Amino acid sequence: MLLSKALRMQQDLEDKKNKIIIEGLKSKIKDYEASLEKKDFLLQAIEGSLAEIQAENARLSEELLQSQTTLKEKSESFEQEKKDLQAKYEAVADKNTKLQKSLKDLQNTCLEFGNHCVQQLKGVFSSVGASSEDIAPSSEDISSTFKYIENEVDALDEVIAGHDDLCALPASRGTAATFLKAGCTHTRTVNRPTFSLSPSDLIDIPSEARSIGNRFINQIWAKGGRELAGDEA
Repeated sequence: MLLSKALRMQQDLEDKKNKIIIEGLKSKIKDYEASLEKKDFLLQAIEGSLAEIQAENARLSEELLQSQTTLKEKSESFEQEKKDLQAKYEAVADKNTKLQKSLKDLQNTCLEFGNHCVQQLKGVFSSVGASSEDIAPSSEDISSTFKYIENEVDALDEVIAGHDDLCALPASRGTAATFLKAGCTHTRTVNRPTFSLSPSDLIDIPSEARSIGNRFINQIWAKGGRELAGDEA
């Protein structure tokens, strides 16, 4: 009977141990199931996030592709604009070079013309016994050269008028000398202070007087009167 009781107690102890083990296993299974549910929820959340990320990635990829296409188009447009601008710059530079050359040629032409005018004026002034200011024409200051020429031309009017008067003096002397050589005595009358001519007397010149004037040109003026007038100038 004691043995039977001992066996029963041992059996009860074993049952308690098994019950505790079973309860522990049940608790672990519940925890495991809760963990699985949590993991399943997390997995679903991750899958949802992954889908969103994939969709966003696809959108960004599309935008990137569009941006690359736009950038390529803009790059090609920029290159074309750059070529066009370079061509325009080269055309302007070439035109500027030609303009500079034309300007230099024009300056040289003006300088040559100015030098020629200056020398011509000096020759004219010298031929009538007048003098002109010295000048050294420069291509950098063409305007001063032309201003000098303008002033000299203005002065030339007065010089020519004086030269005409001077030429008239030797001419009248030659005419008088011619008449005296021919035995004309009217020179005494013309030389009197009371003798005078009016402008009307010089308008309607008689044909004989015109003929005498022509002979004076051929016989006196052309044969030395011009040179004498220049010497007196």
